[in-house]
Amino acid sequence: MSPANFTKAAGAGAALAIVVLMGMLLSSPPAWAQTCSPFEASKIQIGFSIAPVPLNLVGKDQCLVGLGSYLVNAGSDCNVCHTSGGPPNFNFAAGFNPYFGEPKKTDPTTYLAGGTDFGPAVPPVPGVYPPAEYGQYVGPDIITRNLTPDKTGRAEGGHTLDQFIEIIRTGHDLDKIHPTCKSASDPNVAAGICIPPPVDGNLLQVMPWPDFQNMTDRDIQAMYEYLSAIPCINNTSSPPPAGAPNELLNDCK
Repeated sequence: MSPANFTKAAGAGAALAIVVLMGMLLSSPPAWAQTCSPFEASKIQIGFSIAPVPLNLVGKDQCLVGLGSYLVNAGSDCNVCHTSGGPPNFNFAAGFNPYFGEPKKTDPTTYLAGGTDFGPAVPPVPGVYPPAEYGQYVGPDIITRNLTPDKTGRAEGGHTLDQFIEIIRTGHDLDKIHPTCKSASDPNVAAGICIPPPVDGNLLQVMPWPDFQNMTDRDIQAMYEYLSAIPCINNTSSPPPAGAPNELLNDCK
């Protein structure tokens, strides 16, 4: 390279470096970038970029909210089970279903509002379930819960962080919607509410809490913080769980 060409190349490189430096100085980093762990930064950034609904960050730990969004929307797909949407698009907005070759967009009006019907906790297995004395009764359909916050700002319709941790760690159904049938003559059988043994009605069925229970305390707290930041939805369109007509409803006022 001639001296003249070398000088031009060096000058161009210096000019580019100045442009990049000015861009870095002029662009202000998001508020969370100044306080969050650099080891979580990429997940937090992705979490905020993929959140399908506007977030209420007032009084919230933004590091946890961003991380929670990543865990809820990317690390897991909580909305695929907890959407209140139905066929043909389920959790996606009309015209934005990636399974139809369309650009992806989550329907914000049904986001995590619950109501998906998974059928009975244990499908009938001839000679195995349900116990013979129950005939063909296998219990109520399992309906996913509304995870959006109520007017208090607490996730899952008003559960506290401690309660949320208990649910994730143990699977305990704090709402006690589907108890284990005491016997085939239990009035809850006729009402279609209880679940025949040996299924434990004290535990949430279908929900994969046995997997989630291995998450770190921080991850569970992050999921709760995110679920506390999403909009409240009062789900009046989905059939509620048997025996719990108000379970999907939410006080958003």
